[in-house]
Amino acid sequence: MAAVAQALAAQTRREHQEYVAALLDRLEELRRRIRVRQAHGVRSAGLRDLKADLRAAREELAAAVGGPAAIQA
Repeated sequence: MAAVAQALAAQTRREHQEYVAALLDRLEELRRRIRVRQAHGVRSAGLRDLKADLRAAREELAAAVGGPAAIQA
């Protein structure tokens, strides 16, 4: 019985790690898209949606790892 519980815990941990890794990849992609647009001269208003997506992804990551709701950039 303990072996089954241990296997389930390992699977759950692995799924959580994959979820966090996917969130980190999403954050990097959003930051890259913002930098590219800034390099092309897009003004702040043009970045509003991307920045909102970035904030939401940061909050989701913070919730996933049990950290504070506001992660500093």
